[in-house]
Amino acid sequence: MTMDSDTRLARDRTHGAGARTWYFPDGDRPPGDGGPIEAHESLMVLNVSARQATVQLDLYWEDHDPTLGITVHVGAQRVRSLRVPWWEDPRDKERGDVPVICQYGRLEVIPSYALYTTMGYVDAKEEDK
Repeated sequence: MTMDSDTRLARDRTHGAGARTWYFPDGDRPPGDGGPIEAHESLMVLNVSARQATVQLDLYWEDHDPTLGITVHVGAQRVRSLRVPWWEDPRDKERGDVPVICQYGRLEVIPSYALYTTMGYVDAKEEDK
Protein backbone atom coordinates (compact mmCIF):
# COMPACT_ATOMS: atom_id res chain seq x y z
CA MET A 1 0.00 0.00 0.00
CA THR A 2 1.42 3.40 -0.95
CA MET A 3 1.21 6.46 1.24
CA ASP A 4 -0.82 9.36 -0.19
CA SER A 5 0.96 12.70 -0.57
CA ASP A 6 -0.89 14.43 2.29
CA THR A 7 0.09 11.64 4.70
CA ARG A 8 3.70 11.71 3.48
CA LEU A 9 3.94 15.50 3.83
CA ALA A 10 2.48 15.38 7.36
CA ARG A 11 4.99 12.66 8.29
CA ASP A 12 7.88 14.65 6.82
CA ARG A 13 6.87 17.83 8.68
CA THR A 14 6.80 15.87 11.93
CA HIS A 15 9.87 13.64 11.52
CA GLY A 16 11.89 15.22 8.71
CA ALA A 17 12.95 13.58 5.46
CA GLY A 18 16.29 12.35 4.26
CA ALA A 19 19.02 11.32 6.68
CA ARG A 20 20.86 12.56 9.73
CA THR A 21 24.36 11.83 8.36
CA TRP A 22 25.65 12.57 4.84
CA TYR A 23 29.11 12.13 3.28
CA PHE A 24 30.52 14.01 0.28
CA PRO A 25 33.98 12.97 -0.97
CA ASP A 26 34.39 16.13 -3.04
CA GLY A 27 35.62 19.59 -2.29
CA ASP A 28 38.10 20.60 -4.99
CA ARG A 29 37.37 24.19 -5.85
CA PRO A 30 36.95 24.73 -9.58
CA PRO A 31 39.39 27.07 -11.30
CA GLY A 32 38.22 30.60 -12.00
CA ASP A 33 38.73 32.71 -15.07
CA GLY A 34 38.68 36.18 -13.49
CA GLY A 35 35.29 36.90 -15.09
CA PRO A 36 32.15 38.33 -13.54
CA ILE A 37 30.81 34.97 -12.29
CA GLU A 38 32.84 33.16 -9.64
CA ALA A 39 33.40 29.41 -9.99
CA HIS A 40 32.36 27.76 -6.74
CA GLU A 41 30.91 24.77 -4.95
CA SER A 42 27.93 24.81 -2.61
CA LEU A 43 26.40 22.49 -0.08
CA MET A 44 22.60 22.68 -0.18
CA VAL A 45 20.66 21.46 2.86
CA LEU A 46 16.87 21.02 2.65
CA ASN A 47 14.87 20.78 5.86
CA VAL A 48 11.22 19.84 5.25
CA SER A 49 10.38 19.35 8.93
CA ALA A 50 8.37 21.82 11.00
CA ARG A 51 11.33 22.41 13.34
CA GLN A 52 14.74 23.95 12.84
CA ALA A 53 17.57 21.55 12.02
CA THR A 54 20.96 21.92 13.66
CA VAL A 55 23.56 20.45 11.32
CA GLN A 56 27.17 19.72 12.30
CA LEU A 57 29.76 19.86 9.51
CA ASP A 58 32.98 17.85 9.75
CA LEU A 59 35.59 18.80 7.15
CA TYR A 60 38.38 16.39 6.20
CA TRP A 61 41.54 17.60 4.50
CA GLU A 62 44.36 16.09 2.47
CA ASP A 63 47.14 17.81 4.38
CA HIS A 64 46.00 18.42 7.99
CA ASP A 65 43.71 17.26 10.77
CA PRO A 66 39.93 17.55 10.34
CA THR A 67 37.91 20.59 11.29
CA LEU A 68 35.03 19.14 13.31
CA GLY A 69 31.69 20.39 14.54
CA ILE A 70 30.96 23.54 12.54
CA THR A 71 27.34 24.29 13.45
CA VAL A 72 24.85 25.42 10.81
CA HIS A 73 21.15 26.02 11.40
CA VAL A 74 18.54 25.38 8.72
CA GLY A 75 15.13 26.86 9.48
CA ALA A 76 11.95 24.84 9.53
CA GLN A 77 10.77 24.05 6.00
CA ARG A 78 13.71 25.95 4.48
CA VAL A 79 16.73 25.33 2.30
CA ARG A 80 20.21 26.67 3.06
CA SER A 81 22.97 27.01 0.48
CA LEU A 82 26.52 27.25 1.81
CA ARG A 83 29.16 28.49 -0.62
CA VAL A 84 32.29 26.40 -0.28
CA PRO A 85 35.19 28.82 -1.00
CA TRP A 86 35.65 29.46 2.72
CA TRP A 87 36.52 25.76 3.17
CA GLU A 88 39.60 25.55 0.92
CA ASP A 89 39.38 22.02 -0.45
CA PRO A 90 37.80 19.70 2.14
CA ARG A 91 35.93 16.40 1.99
CA ASP A 92 32.97 16.64 4.26
CA LYS A 93 30.46 14.92 6.50
CA GLU A 94 27.18 16.44 7.70
CA ARG A 95 25.14 15.22 10.64
CA GLY A 96 22.04 16.71 12.15
CA ASP A 97 19.40 16.40 14.82
CA VAL A 98 16.62 16.32 12.20
CA PRO A 99 16.77 14.24 9.00
CA VAL A 100 17.64 16.56 6.09
CA ILE A 101 18.34 16.18 2.39
CA CYS A 102 21.81 17.29 1.29
CA GLN A 103 23.15 17.92 -2.17
CA TYR A 104 26.51 19.22 -3.37
CA GLY A 105 26.75 21.52 -6.39
CA ARG A 106 29.55 22.92 -8.50
CA LEU A 107 29.66 25.79 -10.99
CA GLU A 108 32.47 25.57 -13.55
CA VAL A 109 33.30 28.66 -15.63
CA ILE A 110 36.15 27.21 -17.75
CA PRO A 111 35.90 26.60 -20.72
CA SER A 112 32.22 27.56 -20.52
CA TYR A 113 29.55 27.56 -17.81
CA ALA A 114 28.54 24.17 -16.43
CA LEU A 115 26.55 23.44 -13.29
CA TYR A 116 26.24 19.99 -11.80
CA THR A 117 25.08 18.53 -8.53
CA THR A 118 25.50 15.25 -6.71
CA MET A 119 23.78 13.57 -3.81
CA GLY A 120 25.91 12.42 -0.90
CA TYR A 121 26.34 8.99 0.59
CA VAL A 122 24.08 7.86 3.45
CA ASP A 123 24.95 4.84 5.56
CA ALA A 124 21.58 3.16 6.14
CA LYS A 125 22.93 1.25 9.15
CA GLU A 126 23.74 4.53 10.90
CA GLU A 127 20.24 5.84 10.21
CA ASP A 128 18.66 2.83 11.92
CA LYS A 129 20.38 3.61 15.25
